[in-house]
Amino acid sequence: MKKYISMAFCIFIIGMVNSYAADLSNAQIYGKYCKKCHGINGEGNPAKKGPALNDKSINELFDEMMNLQEKGFESTKHEAMQHNLKVLEQKKGIKIDPDSMAKYIYYSFNPEAKKSNKSK
Repeated sequence: MKKYISMAFCIFIIGMVNSYAADLSNAQIYGKYCKKCHGINGEGNPAKKGPALNDKSINELFDEMMNLQEKGFESTKHEAMQHNLKVLEQKKGIKIDPDSMAKYIYYSFNPEAKKSNKSK
């Protein structure tokens, strides 16, 4: 009986972790997992070989994220990104939506997007 209760508890905890992971916002995901390599403001981090994202159009960001998802983890030549994507998806249960993440990065960090938002 104790064995079944322990198993049920473990399944419950795993479900809670996956549920929590699915509830993270794009800002939380970027802040926790992306900014070390891509910079606090998407400016990139040469020391980590993380390219800038704040100079990309929304379409470029979306296309790159779709490319990563469709072609799998081997679609990027950057080994750290391959590893990080695997960890996010397979170990942390975080699936990134390319459309919403591209919009988050663009509207949060791209200077052109910030200018157009101020003029509205």
